[in-house]
Amino acid sequence: MNEFKAPRNLGVPFAILATVLFASMDAMSKALVADHSVWFILMGRYWFHLAVAIIWAMLSRQGFRAAMTTARPMMQVARGCLLVGEIALIVYAYSMLGLAEVTTIIMVSPLIVTALAAAFLGEHVGWHRIGAMLAGMLGLAIIMQPSGNIWGIGGLVALAATTTFAVYQLFTRMVSRHDSTLTSFFYAGLIGVALTTWPGLKTAPLLSEIDWLLLAGICLFSIGAHFSVMHALSLTQASSIQPFMYLQIVWSIPIGFLVFGTLPIWSTILGAVIIVAAGLYAIHRGRRTIADPRREVA
Repeated sequence: MNEFKAPRNLGVPFAILATVLFASMDAMSKALVADHSVWFILMGRYWFHLAVAIIWAMLSRQGFRAAMTTARPMMQVARGCLLVGEIALIVYAYSMLGLAEVTTIIMVSPLIVTALAAAFLGEHVGWHRIGAMLAGMLGLAIIMQPSGNIWGIGGLVALAATTTFAVYQLFTRMVSRHDSTLTSFFYAGLIGVALTTWPGLKTAPLLSEIDWLLLAGICLFSIGAHFSVMHALSLTQASSIQPFMYLQIVWSIPIGFLVFGTLPIWSTILGAVIIVAAGLYAIHRGRRTIADPRREVA
């Protein structure tokens, strides 16, 4: 108990809270996309995101002008475009697949990030983590096998979303060397509003037909989840909270059953176990490498 209260672990409860909020938000998105367009949902999320970013910037010590100042404007634009694409693909995937199935495929993202970081950022990845990545790909293959219920366009859309999110995280790592979290948060909202407003208005339903409760829930849970992650990272090292992010798979199964009456089949569960195990092992090896770089090649 005392170890859990140690300063390095204070961010863990916020990381766990983020996974609950993400799983709940995804369930709301899946319910809303049944009657509304993806672009309308994105427009609502991003206008709320930008409003929060502006208020945050105005109340911050650095001020609104400093929040708008970026050393890497093109990379911020690229990040914003990638995030819009990832969210659009995820919401679209929810219209075809169950909550647990999509969430499981999303959990491959950390392994893809590890591979991309090695290829483009020069981060060293030894054979232990290469083996973990291959195991994760095996789990993904089991999930997306032709005899499973994820085979088809829905699975490919979810995989495209996962890959897009991995590239987005790579760009976020790169831009964090130059810009603050507030600046990145602001530009993500600004680019999102610019890309989603026109198609969102074009596909918007009548005001009386909008499910305001679900839309408000998506916006609030999205912001709450992202703030929980940021607060967790401000209290605890990323390597300490990352294993707990896999709990999103755990929450998505009962939420999917209670809300939609669906349960994952055996191949999805087996693939999820392999992916989570591979991800946790990759995180473990990453920690040991940070502590002693010689261990990674041992």
